Amino acid sequence: MAEGASGAATFRSIGDLAQLCGYYCWVEHRVFELTGSRASRPAPGDSEAGDAEAGEAEVRVVLSQMSARHGLFAAQWHDRLPVRAGVDAEALIVPPPGRVDEALDLIASAPRLALVLGGLATQFLPRLRDAYGRHLAEASPVSEAPVRAVLGWAALSLEEEIRLAGLVVQRLAPDGERARSVESFDGLVQRLLGNAADTFPGARAS
Repeated sequence: MAEGASGAATFRSIGDLAQLCGYYCWVEHRVFELTGSRASRPAPGDSEAGDAEAGEAEVRVVLSQMSARHGLFAAQWHDRLPVRAGVDAEALIVPPPGRVDEALDLIASAPRLALVLGGLATQFLPRLRDAYGRHLAEASPVSEAPVRAVLGWAALSLEEEIRLAGLVVQRLAPDGERARSVESFDGLVQRLLGNAADTFPGARAS
């Protein structure tokens, strides 16, 4: 049982909860893959000068650390998928409704590592943190205790991750034409994700 926005008691069924865990698992695994891939992939666009190379090395370290954390949370969500006869847990691991997968594909294909980190730190991860926070605020401490444990841990981890990545993004903030390209890229990601509350809509309360 959870408290809705109006204070009225509502219930989240086992099926609804499993659906949300599947969404979270997909998202965390996708971020794990994205950050790990970009941390190790050559990025010529970031190597135009000595300062750019130094910035690239720092971003690679941050992305690599992010990859390890999100891989861990993907595993945690996978462990919380239902294990019941007649239920294919793997089939629940799908993108959430909306254009989350498109937004992550766009970030993954960014030509510069600074854009990848910026798109995650300023657009995507804050929405994921907010989704976890909303769910945690509504989750029953009894029927959703195992899920609440991951939600609280993940929300705190994301808060620190966003803060540290944001500091790197600010320190490497470009000027002139490149600054305008960053603003344009972030705007594209933002339009795909929409409002924070729409990015990871909760399962229908029963």
